[in-house]
Amino acid sequence: MLRIIAGERKGRILKTVPGRSTRPTTDRVKESVFNILQSRLYESSILDLFSGTGNLGLEAMSRGSRRAVFVERAPAALAVLRENCQALHYIDSVEILAQDVQRAISLLSTRRGVFDIVFMDPPYDSDLETVTIAALDASHLVAEDGRVVVEHLLRDKQEDNIGGFIRYDMRKYGNTAVSFYRKETEQK
Repeated sequence: MLRIIAGERKGRILKTVPGRSTRPTTDRVKESVFNILQSRLYESSILDLFSGTGNLGLEAMSRGSRRAVFVERAPAALAVLRENCQALHYIDSVEILAQDVQRAISLLSTRRGVFDIVFMDPPYDSDLETVTIAALDASHLVAEDGRVVVEHLLRDKQEDNIGGFIRYDMRKYGNTAVSFYRKETEQK
């Protein structure tokens, strides 16, 4: 069962995509990630890449983020994502881009907005993390003090430096890991 674990929509159940085409972030991982990010959430702008059901972006909205952009291209996941946004009454404060992540980054960069937190949960074994963080760096979509949070397999080697981003933390949860990146010039 997938649910919102804290904030104004705490306890609300999220729909999931039938089958194994998506891999929702577990409550344990999600709670840990949001405990780390909690001080950055209020009034923040969220970009949720490879968003699937919207689990991470919707959790951020429940915890006080002001807006979220979700990027997902799988039709089944998009349908569930739209239902979840509607059910939680966030439809007016979110945008859903039904397209490839690289195309979405290119489109968003033309708008000249920035995001405080970017969540990435690409398919495991896809090697999309490095290319996506590099695209975020080139597009200047991440705020100067923003964060990029990447869920990946523990066994997958993640780069410590990608473009202008440096990995400053990594947490392990069984065979899953979450890497946290910030701009290289920023002090902890």
